[in-house]
Amino acid sequence: MDAQLQYSFFPIREAEMKATIDYFTLSPGQVVQLKSATVTPVLLSHPVINFGYRIDSRGKSVFFTGDHEPYYNIYDAADEGFREYQVLIQEKQQAILDALNGVDVLIADASYTAEEYPAKKGWGHGSHDSCIDLAKKAGAKVLYCTHHEPTRDDNALEQAFESALARHPRQKGDPEYRLAREGEGIEI
Repeated sequence: MDAQLQYSFFPIREAEMKATIDYFTLSPGQVVQLKSATVTPVLLSHPVINFGYRIDSRGKSVFFTGDHEPYYNIYDAADEGFREYQVLIQEKQQAILDALNGVDVLIADASYTAEEYPAKKGWGHGSHDSCIDLAKKAGAKVLYCTHHEPTRDDNALEQAFESALARHPRQKGDPEYRLAREGEGIEI
């Protein structure tokens, strides 16, 4: 964290913070109890190690992905390693779905449009479409798409989200789909 809290990455050094900060090294699936909340870290798909977090408290649950893109096979279907790697991908994806299962609120990385994603594949960020797919498969009740592409203005962001919704018309039993907005509160 000391490296991340340098002026080149962050406007305030840790020494300038008026707080006592304790750091803990977590492992995937290692449950942490914080008062009434149970926090479970889940390893996600990103070029560097990245956890998402499921938080359960008083019968409600939230999952925050942080940086995440869907797992994909780095081999072509005709390559020797394709099948073996596909099994690994399916296991990792299933672990994520198991961790998300039935979550009340999913807050997910939806940086790109479906059209932009192929050029950004491997960067560690998802799309509105991949988030909608993840929310459906996990049985989430509400999906908040976040981690918006920083070059996109509010109007373009609304258009990108509406375009994704048009490709994924909400069916009975599907989650509610929302665009995360600055200052919005979530009550579950």
